[in-house]
Amino acid sequence: MATREGSVGFSIGEVSQAIGLAPQTLRLWEREQLVKPRRTGRGYRVYSEADVERLRKIKQLRKAEGLNFAAIRKTLGPPPENAEPDDSPKENSESSPGERLRRLRLKSRRTLKEVAEATGLSISFISALERGGSGASVSSLRLLAEVYGLTMREFFGADLDHKAPLVRESERPVMRWDNGVRFEEMTTGEKVMDPSYIKVPSGAGSEGFYSHEGEEFIFIVSGTLHVELKDQGTHVVGPGDTLYFYSTTPHRWWAENGPVEAVYVNTPPTF
Repeated sequence: MATREGSVGFSIGEVSQAIGLAPQTLRLWEREQLVKPRRTGRGYRVYSEADVERLRKIKQLRKAEGLNFAAIRKTLGPPPENAEPDDSPKENSESSPGERLRRLRLKSRRTLKEVAEATGLSISFISALERGGSGASVSSLRLLAEVYGLTMREFFGADLDHKAPLVRESERPVMRWDNGVRFEEMTTGEKVMDPSYIKVPSGAGSEGFYSHEGEEFIFIVSGTLHVELKDQGTHVVGPGDTLYFYSTTPHRWWAENGPVEAVYVNTPPTF
């Protein structure tokens, strides 16, 4: 769901779960004019992120400081007016990486500052990603997914539901990044290996170091991939070459001159 300005809105159930308050409590606070979520044309409540932050403050004032409703209204002032209902569908709004990141942060009950401190990314960068801005690289998205306890496959929803020994090329779930990097998943179901067919456009790459548990194997089908293992140097891997290393070593990779296609295997599937 999205507001008129394109920012993400949250249902009363999502807010209830994220903040740890019963829906009836949220309705009571609305009647007491502590918060004023907008309504859709069908009458459903839609809470903005500002509403959610205000609710967290109200909970703090009620639980920790014992303020009554009148004192809270005086402390916080009147709730802001939200945009008029807009039920027009937004293309890909439910599945966009920005919305997924925002919902994951809300569910984990973390502020932008807390996520920034955990990942080393700036608050402004994370906020821009959540608003749908471009710039989500392999390394930055990996850092964010790790904070929320997800693998890249889980974040993109790239697992096939059914288990099958054969996966056709046309059936591969795909993970795409803004810079054109593409991971095509080559297996289904639970397994000890996570093989991907990757396509890296010329000049693109992971755009930073990242690390995770496990081991990695790369086989280059075409092109030349540069792989830097932090404190261990850079390997130039060409067609037919293979590279094997521990995933716990911070690593980054890029295609310097021309596109690259390769088979990239993680084990266990922690990427």
